[in-house]
Amino acid sequence: MQTIGIYPNPKKAAVSTVLKMVIEHCEKYNIKLLIPQDEAVELQYPELACNRKEMSNTISLALTLGGDGTLLNVAKEVASAGIPVCGINLGQLGFLTHIEVSHLQTGLNQLLVGDYRIEERLMLETVISRNNKMIQLPPALNDVVVAKGGFSRLIRLNLYIDNQFTEVYPADGLIIATSTGSTGYSLSAGGPIISPNLKVTVITPICPHSLNSRSLIISEEEEVKISFQETTHDDVALTVDGQKVYSLIADDIILVRRSPLRARLVRFSKNGFYETLHSKLRRGD
Repeated sequence: MQTIGIYPNPKKAAVSTVLKMVIEHCEKYNIKLLIPQDEAVELQYPELACNRKEMSNTISLALTLGGDGTLLNVAKEVASAGIPVCGINLGQLGFLTHIEVSHLQTGLNQLLVGDYRIEERLMLETVISRNNKMIQLPPALNDVVVAKGGFSRLIRLNLYIDNQFTEVYPADGLIIATSTGSTGYSLSAGGPIISPNLKVTVITPICPHSLNSRSLIISEEEEVKISFQETTHDDVALTVDGQKVYSLIADDIILVRRSPLRARLVRFSKNGFYETLHSKLRRGD
């Protein structure tokens, strides 16, 4: 029997209604369902509750109910177990979530009969070198961002690629994004849109104080290193996928490289990247 883990975001307004529809539909096909314990209790499905840490060892597929942020968290959570993830979009643009509520029944039918493909997406690992110690951060599926705080002045960031000095960026910060993350913060900062079929990394400056600062695309094999040109900054932060924030201090060195993990995202044949890109960007307008 197939076991699906449902990961609902209780903060979404329509989550209770959509969750009920998903459960009723899956029960018709004799699908075993599990929901993380806290969410199961909050949404009144205690009979489906499961310890969140144990779910990765039990389920064969993860189904998220929320926006891209919900899917990002779950994809990273189950990546080490190689579990594919599919998202039902209860957010706004939803570049990663693949089933719209208006097509819920069709999407669930395809999912339950296995009419889909799985895309493996590059992830990034980040290490902060501080006082001869290495601080390992959680993996990123979208991007790693080094940026100044709300009230600090312009910062100057030294960029090295494979230990080769590349550029000094006088800017508000730098975005190191995967091709998956190229449609996120990097796009808003003027970076290129990159097909997820390309396992590359794009480095995009944020509000650079220079006329010749452009995004730089590098291979997944290359390691990025960032340091501060001056050591007086006390209001600089690093964020992972826009969710986890880490304060940086003078003389910190940030290393970003390919993670050994891969996110596995469910994709339907009729919803290609470029069609999704067209529809989502028009929705953003």
